[in-house]
Amino acid sequence: MEIAAIGFPETLVGFKLAGVKITAECTAENADAKLNSLMDAEEVGLIILDEDLVPSLSLKTRKRIEASTKPIVTSIPGKSGKTQAGGESISAMVKKAIGIDLTAK
Repeated sequence: MEIAAIGFPETLVGFKLAGVKITAECTAENADAKLNSLMDAEEVGLIILDEDLVPSLSLKTRKRIEASTKPIVTSIPGKSGKTQAGGESISAMVKKAIGIDLTAK
C-alpha cells in the first residue's frame, strides 16, 4: 500500500522530501476530482489531505471519505495552520479500518 498526499504545492513539499511518491497538487476548484481519483487508485492505502481543501469538497465526496475504510483519508492543517474541530483522529480511523487500537497499552 502506498501513501498519497493531496494539497497546495506549499503543503506537499515536506511529503515529497519525506519520500511520499504519490502527490497531487491541486486548487480548491479541482480538489474534488483529484481526491476522488486518488481514492479510486487501488495501490493507495492512506491519503493525507490538506485541511484547507475540505470546505471545497462536495457533500458526496465528504460522505465518501467518512465511509471509506480503504483508503483511509485523514486531513492535516494546511497553510492556514488552523485545524477544523470535530475531525476523526488517525488512531480512530485506523481502528475503524483494521480493528486495531493504536492507543491500547
